[in-house]
Amino acid sequence: MIWRVGALLAIALVGLHLATAGWGHLFNETDGQYAGAAKVMAEGGSWLIPENNGIPRLVKPPLLYWGMATCMGIFGIGDFAARLPGALSLVLWVVITVLIGREWGGARRGWIAGTILATMLGSFTLARIVMPEPLFSMLIAASLLCVVKAIRSPFPKRWMIAFWTLAGLAAFAKGPHGLIYPVAILVVAALFHHLANRNSPSTSASPHRLPMFPIAGLLLAVLINLPWFVFIERQFPGYITNLIFSEHLGHVTGSSSPATNYSNVPRLTFLVLHLAWFFPWSVAVLTALPKTWRSFLHPKTWTMTTWLLISWAAVVLGTVMLAGQRQDYYAMSLWPAFALIASRILEKSNLRLAAGLVAALLGAALVACLAAPSVLADMQTATVEERATALTTVLQFGPEVWSGLTTIAAISLGSAIGFSLLILWKPKHGFWIMAAAASCLGLGAIAGTAKVAPFFSLADIGPQLETATGESGILVFDGDIDTASSLLFYTNREITLLGANADADFVVRTQGTGRHTFLKEKDLETLWSSEKRVVFVTESSKLASWQTKWGPISPIAKCGTLIAISNRP
Repeated sequence: MIWRVGALLAIALVGLHLATAGWGHLFNETDGQYAGAAKVMAEGGSWLIPENNGIPRLVKPPLLYWGMATCMGIFGIGDFAARLPGALSLVLWVVITVLIGREWGGARRGWIAGTILATMLGSFTLARIVMPEPLFSMLIAASLLCVVKAIRSPFPKRWMIAFWTLAGLAAFAKGPHGLIYPVAILVVAALFHHLANRNSPSTSASPHRLPMFPIAGLLLAVLINLPWFVFIERQFPGYITNLIFSEHLGHVTGSSSPATNYSNVPRLTFLVLHLAWFFPWSVAVLTALPKTWRSFLHPKTWTMTTWLLISWAAVVLGTVMLAGQRQDYYAMSLWPAFALIASRILEKSNLRLAAGLVAALLGAALVACLAAPSVLADMQTATVEERATALTTVLQFGPEVWSGLTTIAAISLGSAIGFSLLILWKPKHGFWIMAAAASCLGLGAIAGTAKVAPFFSLADIGPQLETATGESGILVFDGDIDTASSLLFYTNREITLLGANADADFVVRTQGTGRHTFLKEKDLETLWSSEKRVVFVTESSKLASWQTKWGPISPIAKCGTLIAISNRP
């Protein structure tokens, strides 16, 4: 029976996450930034200095870029190849979670934990974004699996060498917290395990006496990271200082001008969003807690693995909540800890109450989706820049977007509601039926994301823009490079930016290597009246303003709320 569950989970992982990797276009912001740099590598650019729009992009180490460029070399440059490293990381992430669960509480707990991670809503949404987080989070989980293995192993030093190696790779995927997180989690877990058991007889295999600092492991972690950083520092003197103080400390302290800036997610909003990322399992855990917390919350009975999981969630969430800036996905690396703790809580729980609540919530969501086109009849979809976070995205769609989502909502939400209600009649198999409901919801999220891609991506008109620009024309975007970043992947043109302060704003401070090509409005007006072919991408709401200055203009292409206009037919 257990191996049948494993086979079904493997099939589900392939179908839900790998087979859907090419479904829908890449978005602006992180999708375009990382995929655009990887595309340059795959087409013969430098593999040591990632670049976007001709400017080095060195805020993150290159491990993810290398994986994406390799996939593009094998499968061709496209959406599937760009998302494949993240999808593979997610699959491995689930497998690692299963293995930790098996070590902690047996095979059943492992399969439950892996299924929770694979089917919660965040795995179909945030974990699908092209960014380092899925790879980074998988490597963090793998390093902690090594600790769990070391606890029971007669040769813990070998596992701890693997721990440091994987933590070093996590740092090479995203930054120094790839090392800081695993070490902090292990230190906190060992300390509290020791304090909780200080009056108990100590044994030679006591988990808080693990060989945390084998020289070989430390050397491997250093060797993975140091050569690239030394190379970049020699190429761009001052890079490391700027990286630490401008980028990393800038986000920690909430600086108004870190190397990369974005719309901050308030702490309360961040926590509430995680009820959505963990859905429907967040509802299941909350309804099961009143009956299970007494049997779980006895620290003196906790093993080192239990302390490790608690510390995992506490360290990651605590640091993110204390930081001055955060994004929706900053706590993604603790998701396996949630899945594992949830598996312990739900192992023997009756999910009838949870199923009823999930069905009610999904029913309300379905009614809202179906009613949105008429209720929001007078509302206009906000600009791309205004839809910067998950919450603002949902709240600022107009009726033309919601009308396109009603069929998807009816199918996915309707199916999920049906499965949830089935639990009321088949509570014995409630967990696996809930997983089926979560899968329907996740596939609907992927389909919906693909449907609204034109409102977040310029993929649909990329070829038109390239043709309209011609060999010697100029492609100008009204905004910053983040909002235009899908063009880095879907065109082969340099992007000139309008709307940023070229004299003082957004010099690529961390890299210290230059700036994107900017135009002031008066320069654009001069170009517009010249013989030079200009293609200008701007918000459709601004068309009337440009027509006032330049006379009658008809858009040559439209994508979501953005339009392209040209000074030549």
